[in-house]
Amino acid sequence: NLSSQSERSKSTQLRSDAEALINACATSVWDCWSNTNNSLNRRASEVMEAKSKVQLHLHKTQQEIFDVEKHIDMLRKAINDKSNPLKVAQTRLEARSHRPDLELCRDNAHVRLVEEVCEIQDSVAVLHRKLQDAEANHQNLLITKSNLEGNMKNKVDALFIDREKCMGIRRSFPVNNTIKY
Repeated sequence: NLSSQSERSKSTQLRSDAEALINACATSVWDCWSNTNNSLNRRASEVMEAKSKVQLHLHKTQQEIFDVEKHIDMLRKAINDKSNPLKVAQTRLEARSHRPDLELCRDNAHVRLVEEVCEIQDSVAVLHRKLQDAEANHQNLLITKSNLEGNMKNKVDALFIDREKCMGIRRSFPVNNTIKY
């Protein structure tokens, strides 16, 4: 009888220890599950913030591209507008060199025509340099835009994976708190 009592006491103690161990394991699993969910939510918030910043940068870049394209069009128009006065000045200068019955002279009109041609050519050269710089800037902006769009796609994909796929699977705790056996 005493032996039976001792064995029952040991069995009760073992059952109590097993139950405490199961509860400790369940609590540990619950804590890990909660920490993982919190980490995923925090990561999703960080990615959303980064996505917003990339979106803002992309919007500014698109506006810059639009402005540069307008500037390029204005430069091309300015270069085109200079071509007619340059042709007129060059034609007059050429016509002066073919005047019949007169010597070639370097009078005030001739000097002024030469200066005008040089000024217009210099102006066109400056406009061409500005156009090349603007076109290079435009290409750099297009590359930046492409990189930002790729970055934006990555952020959207990361959010989909974190929020929809991972958190969708993790909506409910996988193990019951009370384990019955």
